[in-house]
Amino acid sequence: MQPDYHIEDLVHQTGNLVVYRVTTRDQIPLALVRLRYDDETLTKLKDGVFESALAQLMQLNHDCLRSVVNGGLDPVDGYPWVAARWWDGVALTDRVRHHDLTEEELLRIQAYSKSLINALGPIAGTVAFTPASIVTCGEGEQTIDTFSIDYHSWFAAFAHGIHPADLVDIRGKYKALTTYLRRQAGLASTSLLTSLEALPSQPEQSIALPSAAKPSPLKILLLLILSAVGYFGWKLSDREPTTEKSPNTLESAPKKNTPSIKKPLTHSVASIKPSKKEAPEVKITARPKNSAGFARIDPTSPYSLDNKIGKWITFETTPKKVDEQGRLIIPDSEIRAVAPAASGKLVKSALRNKVTLRGFLASPTVLRIVNPDDLIVTYLMQDYYTIDDEPQIRKQFTEAGQVIPVRAVVQEVTKSQSGKTLYLQFKPAPPEFTGRIEKSKAEAGLNETYLKSLIGKMIEIKGRARKSANSSRLSIVLTSQSQIRLIE
Repeated sequence: MQPDYHIEDLVHQTGNLVVYRVTTRDQIPLALVRLRYDDETLTKLKDGVFESALAQLMQLNHDCLRSVVNGGLDPVDGYPWVAARWWDGVALTDRVRHHDLTEEELLRIQAYSKSLINALGPIAGTVAFTPASIVTCGEGEQTIDTFSIDYHSWFAAFAHGIHPADLVDIRGKYKALTTYLRRQAGLASTSLLTSLEALPSQPEQSIALPSAAKPSPLKILLLLILSAVGYFGWKLSDREPTTEKSPNTLESAPKKNTPSIKKPLTHSVASIKPSKKEAPEVKITARPKNSAGFARIDPTSPYSLDNKIGKWITFETTPKKVDEQGRLIIPDSEIRAVAPAASGKLVKSALRNKVTLRGFLASPTVLRIVNPDDLIVTYLMQDYYTIDDEPQIRKQFTEAGQVIPVRAVVQEVTKSQSGKTLYLQFKPAPPEFTGRIEKSKAEAGLNETYLKSLIGKMIEIKGRARKSANSSRLSIVLTSQSQIRLIE
């Protein structure tokens, strides 16, 4: 990945992507998105496929679009990443958390959506018109609503030989967004505003990019599945826009409707107190015997929670804080998760990590977690891990062979009985936690003399987590000296 990017914060995460706020060497803020795919898709993105998809993605530019300025394949785990323009503002889901949209806001968001569709044409169907991905920037006459491309579906389509614009339903996305906006403005689903114009049957202007290949019925089915997985958008906030531009600029909305951003928002939705009391809780029913008995929901979608009160549910999230009652606050949702008694360590472990929650939805805002095993940390999000994270690394990372960074002090260097494998020992007592170096697979500089020079020093190593087949040893696999960094 680009070494000049400094990660400042994790701002959003779903099952298939992670978004970080980063700055360049010149202190330009960007949004860096890491995308996750299965091994088959990663293989198909090689041999220039990813680069071709990235080149076409970087051609898309519009006043309302958070355009992509860089990208690549991670040299360690092969996952794609893109860096996009950062916009300072508030996500739509945060804006409506406690107060309805005004008619003016509804019409403005719709107008910017239509300006994108008019300018991009069929390509506009690849925009993530989801509430969490719409970021409102500026204030007063300088207000503008920004959007991003659905990156996960974009690259998945190219991997399967299909251009992403070939299989998108612009009208369906536009209708879903309009329905959401009306609901947040307090309008009945069947209500119509006379000022809401219908989506044009033909775009006023568009850009045509070459298709990756002619889609087959099987490929179409595959992409529809992948698109469903990549539904969620990203949330960006707290930075000013960059000054970088993409190579080709599409004609954008009229300047009088898309003013430049001069200053950031000065208020925070989080500071507004709720105006209504919490609803009474439903009595808890018997917990399902297995995970199949939990309904999977999206806590950020009001539609997903329909008819779920009094049901056992499950979802993934990345909680960042607790409220005054010690309940986990679910980002972009009104739900608060109540952990079982004496689960303080579990709650602390869940903060700022990706977790899977299973529990009883006792009210529209309260999730009761009855069993401690139903609060599961599925992905640690720290900048690095330590030997204190050993239980979680053993349980979650080793089966997937996940690449992770670990910081520890080298206690000693040992060898296997055959002498073919060297170990950097990080713990003075069993079970072992080590850095593993197989001599036959390691570069020449990763020798015993170099490894012994690290004894007593704090180092950071980055590699795949692995459990030994015939012992309790936990190791991080190392093959090159570049995977080891001395911590001053």
